[in-house]
Amino acid sequence: MANGSVDLSIAIVSYNTRVLMLDCLKAVFASGAEIQFEVIVVDNNSKDETVDAIRARYPTVQIIVNHENRGFSKAVNQALAVSAGRYVLMLNSDTQVRRQALDRMVICLDEDPEIGAVGCKQWTGDGQLYQSCFPFPSILDHLIHASFFRTCAPAWQEALAAEQAIDCTRSQDVDWINGACLMVRTDLMNRCSGLDEGYFMYFEDVDLCRAIHQHGFRIRHLADADIVHLIGKSGERDRDKLNIVWEFSRIRYVERHFPPLNRFIMKMWIAVGAFVRLAHRSSVIGTQQPASVYWSVVRRLWQRRAAEERPQMAEAVVGR
Repeated sequence: MANGSVDLSIAIVSYNTRVLMLDCLKAVFASGAEIQFEVIVVDNNSKDETVDAIRARYPTVQIIVNHENRGFSKAVNQALAVSAGRYVLMLNSDTQVRRQALDRMVICLDEDPEIGAVGCKQWTGDGQLYQSCFPFPSILDHLIHASFFRTCAPAWQEALAAEQAIDCTRSQDVDWINGACLMVRTDLMNRCSGLDEGYFMYFEDVDLCRAIHQHGFRIRHLADADIVHLIGKSGERDRDKLNIVWEFSRIRYVERHFPPLNRFIMKMWIAVGAFVRLAHRSSVIGTQQPASVYWSVVRRLWQRRAAEERPQMAEAVVGR
């Protein structure tokens, strides 16, 4: 980054993704950005020498080292606290920005003060357009995407999701954009109190976008800026555990944004889905390994202090 005022702070959370992280940083610095930017990596106690590798290859990158896995939301907030940019970009370690993407997203925010956040097109590693912007989920959406349908009727679930898909090939205002690549005005992010740390990971992006709308700003999907998103590569080794964390976060989102009857229906449906998913795994894979974890989901649905305890439960599931 050249000297001068900082336009953009790029916040990247790292957890045992050394190769992906290095590729991500390589793409950032090769993107041809004309803006002034800084990169802040928050490492959640990686065991794969990620920090040493970054320091050796990218000495200008600011690194915050945690001695435990603090989750995505807390890590992003750590980066936000030290950021100097007018805008902050949440960027997954399993992404690679394409040329001019950073400049175009910054220009979008510069040219329209009513836009609070902007995202861009995302392509999978094999060149498929990835759905990255969405309408806010209704209670029906949560029911459709519960474990029951993911396990028992995945084709039907995918068909319903396709009907609701937003056209990502054109620029437009949207309800929310996934946090793999989401640029937000820094002052607005601070007004929203950063990411809700009640989410260990997942759904914090939807929650933030709700807050941005509540502050009177729009959210823009930009079709002439691109990244490659190697979907799920940053967490593919712990897929069972991350499914549980996803359920914890979904419960929190429903509790925060839906009325009591809908919350009750959702909790019942999650409980059914957890049991169905466990039975499916046991019959197909022949293992009872995740039983205690799925049971913890069901049990925590109804406990009074569940909302406060779920981030700690998620941390215990994923590991430190």
